[in-house]
Amino acid sequence: MSEKKIKIIYIKPNDSSFIRVDQNILEKHYEVIPVLLFQQKGKLQYGLKNILMFFRLLRNGLRGNTAFICWFADYHAAVMVLAAKITGTKSVIFIGGQEAVCYPELRKGVYRKKIRGALVGYALKNASLIIANHKSLIYHENYYYNPGNPHIDGIKHYVKNIETPIEIIYNGINTEKFVRNYSIKKEENLILTVGNMNQMGDFYNKGFDLFMQVAERNPQWQFILISLKNNCVDFVEENYHFSKIPNLKVYQSFCTQEMLNDIYNRAHIFVQASITEGMPNTLGEAMLLECIPVGSNVNGIPDAIGDTGVVITKRTPEDLEQGIQEAMKMNTGPQAHERVIQMFSLKRRDKEIKSVLDNLFSED
Repeated sequence: MSEKKIKIIYIKPNDSSFIRVDQNILEKHYEVIPVLLFQQKGKLQYGLKNILMFFRLLRNGLRGNTAFICWFADYHAAVMVLAAKITGTKSVIFIGGQEAVCYPELRKGVYRKKIRGALVGYALKNASLIIANHKSLIYHENYYYNPGNPHIDGIKHYVKNIETPIEIIYNGINTEKFVRNYSIKKEENLILTVGNMNQMGDFYNKGFDLFMQVAERNPQWQFILISLKNNCVDFVEENYHFSKIPNLKVYQSFCTQEMLNDIYNRAHIFVQASITEGMPNTLGEAMLLECIPVGSNVNGIPDAIGDTGVVITKRTPEDLEQGIQEAMKMNTGPQAHERVIQMFSLKRRDKEIKSVLDNLFSED
């Protein structure tokens, strides 16, 4: 099937930067029609968008020479796969984390709700192809969160007897967007963490609680945390008193790209102390700007870090503190930069996505 003739309906639950990255890749090789669902705007709008999308997919699928691709397995993926089954259309799901985990105490994972989990299972079992950004999304034992009794995750744990073909393709990071500015000197005692919070569970999942505790214990270091969700500030202040930690600066909203680049360039150490994380883009961005990484032993974090930083195996402030101390002695910023170039280049992701899709589209 000619790559220029195939039409791809590209379904986006939101317009995150990594979703746009893949849209740009697809548009280089195929005709792409993006469908943005605005999932973050609430259940009603998201539900209506899914209904409209279903009929749009039927219409396009029946015309032939079309494929459906979406990011994340959720309600919209089930709608997409159903339309694909009805019309005999190829369907592809990119998975990135929420469809591979279940942490009720953190409000993370689609399997917390039975109907939602069942629909995700239907989508994953009946899609033509699944593309994951790390092998741990297929099966993973999390000893970092619970050393004595590991928390088991992965789509093969939650969705039994799944036989859908699976490909592992690492994320791609835009090296032109995140550039090391050598006129900005690294601040040897500056430690940074960055994470997007959608709800209070993310505060703990991102390890922000540990980060604040380590900051309070170590006044000789400087700490920056980006970003604390505004509606969580009162709870965090009441329980962690972060405003009274003089060596900790907390941004309560996400920074502009220019400001983020400046902080990445200044920071010596970057912390990714997540409980669960597929393959975090922020970690790669920080390494690209030669921050020495300290991260938890979960999912794709150890593979991203390699020998350029420190991997911590226990979720305690003491272990994070020790990891930072070890990283302070390292001079592996340039190696961290090169590791990202080798593993997470857009060129590599582009090539691998095109290869697996061309193979899929060439099948009868």
